[in-house]
Amino acid sequence: MATQQIKIFSHNDLDGFGAPFLLQVVQPTLFPEVSYDITNIGAGKIDAELDYWFTHADLGSYTDLYIMDMTPDSEHTFEQLNQHFANHWLVFDHHESEAAQRAKYAANTVSSAGERNESATSLAWQWVQQQEKFNRLPAIQQGQLAQTVELIRAYDTWDWQNDPTLSAEEKQGADELDQLFWFYPLDHSTDFIQEVYRQGWQEYRHHNQLLIQTLNDRRANYLHHHLKDVLIDELDGHQWGFVYADDYKSEIAHQLLQDHPEVEAAMVISPTSLSLRSNGKIDVAKFAERYFRGGGHADAAGGRIDINLIQTGEQAVIDHLKNVIKDAQEDQRANHETLADNIDPEVAAKMAALFGKQNK
Repeated sequence: MATQQIKIFSHNDLDGFGAPFLLQVVQPTLFPEVSYDITNIGAGKIDAELDYWFTHADLGSYTDLYIMDMTPDSEHTFEQLNQHFANHWLVFDHHESEAAQRAKYAANTVSSAGERNESATSLAWQWVQQQEKFNRLPAIQQGQLAQTVELIRAYDTWDWQNDPTLSAEEKQGADELDQLFWFYPLDHSTDFIQEVYRQGWQEYRHHNQLLIQTLNDRRANYLHHHLKDVLIDELDGHQWGFVYADDYKSEIAHQLLQDHPEVEAAMVISPTSLSLRSNGKIDVAKFAERYFRGGGHADAAGGRIDINLIQTGEQAVIDHLKNVIKDAQEDQRANHETLADNIDPEVAAKMAALFGKQNK
């Protein structure tokens, strides 16, 4: 019977699901006395979510609290963490924009001493490997988990595109795993990541080859059509490439930078959020934090916008249609002339005489 109840808040992307459910999959062997209550949330919402939870949850039923793939921004949040959980809270995060905040609470932060780019899932895996009972995990399971963790890390840090030391198989696997994750609705993401961990990536991939090929074809078509509508403009003193897309945002931004070497950064705009990528000339994490309540890494970040892009776009189309109709109606009124206005006077007189005789 569990004697510890640990609450986990984590991001809702692949890395955000990978980290907490990694702990859950090893729980029977490493942490038999623990049960996990996991909540996945969107980027930039951790402070508000925790503020609500501290007020409404039965805090006495929880012994610990973990935050994964995100870091609180508010000092008030950290005060609440210390007040309610003392030294029983941990942050597993890797985003550069919040590194200074985590440094203030180093004792409660899981970090890596290595130089490679880590993700929340790889940090959780390193932490798991340090646990006393880790060697009780079967060697085959250790290998399968390590491979899946590495694919998640490679994609989340974009090393699958930028690290020349990764094998072609690793790069392909990272890409395919992330595509599969986003194929399923978020309310199925838990089942997805649990099944990948249970089977191991190689076995899971083998059973989903047709779906993977279908997704590859769909993505290629999606990128082709959306990248035809790129706009280039100056923003905050830098040349940006802008494009609307609600899917494959990272891939579109990466391809935009390749197709348009004159731009310094790419902004992919979706209904309520922004996905930012840089070629190294702009720190997009600082940009997102400064203007759009976001953050991330120097070359890859995200933020939120306060307008509903779909409603704004629909209204713009409606306004355009109204103008088109108004202009057409005015043209019709201006050009509306009767037959008598255009007919030759001599012909008009003959027609009047003809119709006059018929009416007698």
